Amino acid sequence: MKKNILIILFITLVGAQGINSNINSYKTNVVLRPSENSMEVITFVEIFNRNLQFLKKDNYFESSYNLNISLISEDGSKIDEKSFSETIVVENFSQTVSRANPIQVITAFEIPLKEFSVNFSLKDMDTKLIGKKQKKFTKKNLPSGNYSKIFDPIFVKNKKGSWEFALNKYPTNINQVEVKNNILEFYQYFALDKGNYFLDISLISDKKTVWNKSFEGQTDKNYDYKFLQIPIENVETSDLRVKIQVSQDGNVSSKSFPIEFKNDYLMLSSIKNIDSALNQMNYILKIEERKELRELKSSEKEKFFKKVWAKRDPDVTTKENELMIEYYKRVAFAEENFSRGSSGGWRSDMGMIYILFGRPDDISRSMNPQQSYNYETWYYFQINEEFRFVDDFGFGDYRLRTPFVY
Repeated sequence: MKKNILIILFITLVGAQGINSNINSYKTNVVLRPSENSMEVITFVEIFNRNLQFLKKDNYFESSYNLNISLISEDGSKIDEKSFSETIVVENFSQTVSRANPIQVITAFEIPLKEFSVNFSLKDMDTKLIGKKQKKFTKKNLPSGNYSKIFDPIFVKNKKGSWEFALNKYPTNINQVEVKNNILEFYQYFALDKGNYFLDISLISDKKTVWNKSFEGQTDKNYDYKFLQIPIENVETSDLRVKIQVSQDGNVSSKSFPIEFKNDYLMLSSIKNIDSALNQMNYILKIEERKELRELKSSEKEKFFKKVWAKRDPDVTTKENELMIEYYKRVAFAEENFSRGSSGGWRSDMGMIYILFGRPDDISRSMNPQQSYNYETWYYFQINEEFRFVDDFGFGDYRLRTPFVY
């Protein structure tokens, strides 16, 4: 049975996508920049086809959604709200589960500079399922400074289109900065009085300044900005900060921001480091891969990780490895829900079956205290399998009784 595990995992991955378990995995980002009157809040939403449930209509597939974006003040009152609806039509099933070419929804609000939150609500109009997200802006992450108000840097990546900034400059999440050709690109906004000012920008690595540039500027508005392109070749990126200092009429405001880069293999928060990610591949690594892994140095493990998952990529035409993402989502679910008994989380028998086969189609339980043991049976109708777990001592330590997988 073990030699067919990857095939079964791929089948259950494809099957799970048709159950609309991905309504919460759309992407959001919020950036702030000053305006003439107050502050501009720009929201970015990416909706993928696989986030929605498609229905077959004659020779095509159709889905509809409603996206609501609302700004809520600290006291709970609504500041502003915008809604978007659309019907999506695709020609074949493979497009219904795609992560390529997401729908882009970009909108801007203008509000006073005060604490607020942005609420996102994506509703699938067929299943009525709703995916909700929230981003809060407290005093800690609002623009600050004793004299000038310094805004968070807006990091960008190259992406074809018009995205509220220069052409082809698309804002990225501040915790997932992307770098191309060893150039760090970002917009730096600051609010200040009209007139002359001085701006000093430094890049700090391991508490040492590795790059610095000063500007002398003048503005006829109550704000200004600079677009920065900083080379970071041979710069240690594990402890990197950008420091902004604005001087005007002898008054100085400064602020520093930590930079977190997007790692192309640490795609999910459940992956803490490369060693744990490789350990969690225990159920699908081949014998020769296990042997190779045992002989690797620590510095070689990241390359090995990328290589073994590249061989398992079900669709090389997309940026993401859908199988890897689904696998580690299941690992995260197992860690959260099966961490009980002597061997919990992904290492437990329930964790193993959930990771390999996904969510069961049905579950039957016996919790009769008169019996000497409790059991659960998981049914998978698509692959015609059932798995029985037995808790021999009543402590929640369920062990797989039948069938014998390995």
